[in-house]
Amino acid sequence: MMMSTETTVSPEERERQRVALLVLGAPRPRPAKPSGRRSKKRPSAPILLAPDIEARLALRERWSHKVNATPETLDHALAESRRDGALARLVKTGSLDAHQLAAAEEIGVAYAATVADVSVRTARWTGRSGGGGPNSAAEEKLGQVLREQAYTRWRAAIGGDATMLLAIIIDDVGLVAAARAARISNRRALAILVRALDGWRRV
Repeated sequence: MMMSTETTVSPEERERQRVALLVLGAPRPRPAKPSGRRSKKRPSAPILLAPDIEARLALRERWSHKVNATPETLDHALAESRRDGALARLVKTGSLDAHQLAAAEEIGVAYAATVADVSVRTARWTGRSGGGGPNSAAEEKLGQVLREQAYTRWRAAIGGDATMLLAIIIDDVGLVAAARAARISNRRALAILVRALDGWRRV
């Protein structure tokens, strides 16, 4: 029913393939095994599918292990996840360096800790140890306090540019879009961003 050995698929055959494979969800048709004395040496003739049917079927097969979304949604999500962020694109073009990117990541962590509205309380059911050490709860709390203080000083230092800078660093808005929203040139926006990221190390 779905087999065709022609170089092109007729409209009638394409419609049969569409209904069987895309509407009814049938699996990809397998080529018939060759018969005869030399059947093992002779490869099976591939089944020709219409190009658009082949593309949709390949997409479905690629995401067949996922059941909670359509293949199109999953494909779009994968493409988005592979897209470089706004700051990573600036690093690729040489506008920012790796140290400035690291500073932006630290700012993001400090921002998240500072604006978190809910703190999760946990109960400890094991016995307390008497030691502190670098991984103790007190050390972790001190590190969080220092990050929050650094963020507060940095936030005060950037002044009126905070909205644009946080849009780029926290919300992953592109530099051009952020500059346009702030009504300044791209070059000036980049200079402000570089100065703010360099300033993180000094707070």
